[in-house]
Amino acid sequence: MNAFRGAALALLALGPLLATGARAEAPVAAGYVDGAMFRALVDDDREIVEVNLEGPLLQSMAKSKGEDSDDKDTNELFGKLKAIHAVIGTVKGPASAAMNLVHQTDQKLVAAGWQRVARIKDESTMISVLTHTAGGHVDGLVALIFDSDDKELVFANLAGEIDITRLGEIGERVHVPGLDQIPGAR
Repeated sequence: MNAFRGAALALLALGPLLATGARAEAPVAAGYVDGAMFRALVDDDREIVEVNLEGPLLQSMAKSKGEDSDDKDTNELFGKLKAIHAVIGTVKGPASAAMNLVHQTDQKLVAAGWQRVARIKDESTMISVLTHTAGGHVDGLVALIFDSDDKELVFANLAGEIDITRLGEIGERVHVPGLDQIPGAR
């Protein structure tokens, strides 16, 4: 997964901002999914990208000023988010255990009312993108990706009011490649 290396390098560019992020004890929004079980699978001796942005950090990003005229719209987009969490890394144990967890998580989210937007599955890869809606708007997005050949795992969760058509902007601003590839995103 060459995207893994690109995502890792791009997310590492957030440096000090990511280092100050703290994980909440309780769900921060209805669209929040705890990714701790995925973090536990990742090998600490290999490359890891972990993003934990909540509350004050996201609000700070929403209030930041830039030179781009589109910053106001992007800032409004971040102002509606409650959390961005991601874990990207190489699984330390058997690939089958990670594949099972991805599959079980996908199934649990669907059973809990999440809508599967996209799913790709073959013998060695599973990709699932799900959204949670409330009050007529999307308030959660989860991307689950696992490739058992190289044992690379991606878990990403955005919680809060999300304009799916503007996911590409979130990806550019937080340096998370691929969000613009989600169906409906631009």
